[in-house]
Amino acid sequence: MVYNTSIGKWKELKKAFDASYAQIKEKASANESIIKEINQLEIRLRELTDSINERVSRIKELGNPESIFIEEKEKWYTLHQNKIDLLNTQAANFTTLSKGIIKAEVTRSINIEEIQELIINSFSGTRISKDKIDNLCGKIKESESPLESWKIALDELKTLAEYKILEDKPIELPETPLLTEIGLNEINIQRIVELFSPDKWLAMVTQEIEFEPHFFYSTGNEMQDVIPFSEASAGQQATALLSVLLNQEGSPLLIDQPEDDIDNRAINDITENIWKAKNKRQLIFTSHNANLVVNGDAELVICCDYKESSQQTQGEVKYEGAIDNSEIKKEITLIMEGGEKAFKLRKEKYGF
Repeated sequence: MVYNTSIGKWKELKKAFDASYAQIKEKASANESIIKEINQLEIRLRELTDSINERVSRIKELGNPESIFIEEKEKWYTLHQNKIDLLNTQAANFTTLSKGIIKAEVTRSINIEEIQELIINSFSGTRISKDKIDNLCGKIKESESPLESWKIALDELKTLAEYKILEDKPIELPETPLLTEIGLNEINIQRIVELFSPDKWLAMVTQEIEFEPHFFYSTGNEMQDVIPFSEASAGQQATALLSVLLNQEGSPLLIDQPEDDIDNRAINDITENIWKAKNKRQLIFTSHNANLVVNGDAELVICCDYKESSQQTQGEVKYEGAIDNSEIKKEITLIMEGGEKAFKLRKEKYGF
């Protein structure tokens, strides 16, 4: 009886134990799965930490890209300004060599066509009219310092390229005094914000800007009028450019028949320049004008002719020598003055 009672109690205890064991075993399995997941997460965390540390190290090696970019951008503009200064120096030298006849403008001669094309391409899709783009380009070109105005425009465009419109925040567009001044309204500015990306801005800011000097001719009249060099007559252009060439030192200078374009009234000025230039460089002229040869005091005259006048195919040196050579004087009188008779007749008519 006692035995059966003990067996019954034992069975009840075993049953309770088995139930408790099963629960503990189930919990252990769940904990094991969680532990595995934790281990995997720890491994992934270590990998991410290593990756972050590596990237941080690389970033440190790069320094501060934004400050570096700002510094390099300023160097970029400085180089452009140096180019302008060099061109201005050469332009001033050119004006001096021409004795003030030719004037050159560099500072305000920015190649606005390149800038205009950049803006048109960058504003694609914004529906901003060409008139407003032309207004911006005109504003840049007509300013005292077009390069500085272009920098201001780029700075304003940068603020628009970096501005982000957020749905949960009211739109507060950056201030753009220059763009507003040339006629861009709030809708235009907002369209630029929506479509003008930092990449487009970077392409604009790294575009090299060219300067094409504009040349002018000083008429020398009482009004001191200045006209575009291209509008000066062929004689005025030739006289001015010949003055520049004769006032420079350098290698031998060969000039072919300058009298074709030079105004006869300027011959005296040219011959004076020839006298001075002969001390700086060798001058070689081909000419039918006696004034250049005689008044220019040629040290060596070479007379050329055809071997056979009828064929006019092969040439030869007929005479060569100084102006006081009798044969040379005869050739100058014959070819350049129309002969001795014509020379004397003009002398009599002029009353010399």
